[in-house]
Amino acid sequence: DLRGSREGFSDLLRVNLSLLRRLIRTEALVMEVQQADCVMKTEYAVCYCKDKASPAAVEQVKETLRRSKPQLLLDSSYFLPWLFPCRVRTASPVSYTERPAVASAKLCEGKIVVLVNGSPSAMVLPTLFGENFECLDDYAQPAFFASFLRLGSFYLSIFLPGVFVCLAVYLPELLPPQLLFKIEAAERATPFPLFGEMVLVILLLEIIREAGLRMPQTLGHSVSLVAALIIGDAAIATGLLSTPVILIAAVASIAVFVVPSLYEMATAFRFLVLLAAGVAGPVGLVCAALVVLLALAQVSALGVPYCVPVRFPQTALSPDGVTRRTYRTLSAHPFSIWQKRR
Repeated sequence: DLRGSREGFSDLLRVNLSLLRRLIRTEALVMEVQQADCVMKTEYAVCYCKDKASPAAVEQVKETLRRSKPQLLLDSSYFLPWLFPCRVRTASPVSYTERPAVASAKLCEGKIVVLVNGSPSAMVLPTLFGENFECLDDYAQPAFFASFLRLGSFYLSIFLPGVFVCLAVYLPELLPPQLLFKIEAAERATPFPLFGEMVLVILLLEIIREAGLRMPQTLGHSVSLVAALIIGDAAIATGLLSTPVILIAAVASIAVFVVPSLYEMATAFRFLVLLAAGVAGPVGLVCAALVVLLALAQVSALGVPYCVPVRFPQTALSPDGVTRRTYRTLSAHPFSIWQKRR
């Protein structure tokens, strides 16, 4: 049962600013409205709490947005190439929210929020990797169950297909005999190798998901479900795909929906791990895991590392991470993302 505010941003900038002001009734909240250097002359706002946010980071964001020259400005995400110029972006150190309560909570942590007129999506920066596994509703739930399941689902989505292919093809002696015999019997009836089957199934699932997103909302979910059932049943009946491969690919594809903000990154990493495991076996699997770790570790935003191990480093163990303390403990000491790190 999800708790918390159901209020959402609208398309009008002035309305969105009033929603933030209604929640943060303090003079520390600053909302600076500017006009973008584009054809449409769209207004945008940079919001921050002056007693929490880093003055250097705020000035850097304002100067970058002031010098950016987008052809059109329809959403806050249009500013991303100027804020973090990068040809290949594996992970984005920003997040987006349409809930004023979430944006207000981030402002009180010292974050910077960018709103654009005509868009209900607010950009929050900087964002840490661990924050993708958190939700505003978690603070109304018991602390011990907050984010553990989401973290496990994310890594399951990335590594499960690659680990399955690596074990079944290169290290079959590690599998239980009964499971190995079933996999072997299923593979004898298919014309493709196990690695090719896994790639094909994941591609089909991604195509079905994309088709469901582009369909009208009333038909999208039904089309995705019916298409997955029909294609899966027909592929097994004709002997093109095996049941174990479809099961593993489906579990990996469903697990990533637990953390929807990391969907694109998880999908790209899943293909990377699968290709490495299928081509080079255990060595490729380990190398792919190191590449994933390196890709996340090299990302930073406004001087804050994306994978910083401690969010609020006034204590040795983060009180608000994968293992979270009660909200009474969190409220005992003010915290900000810009606190001096050890």
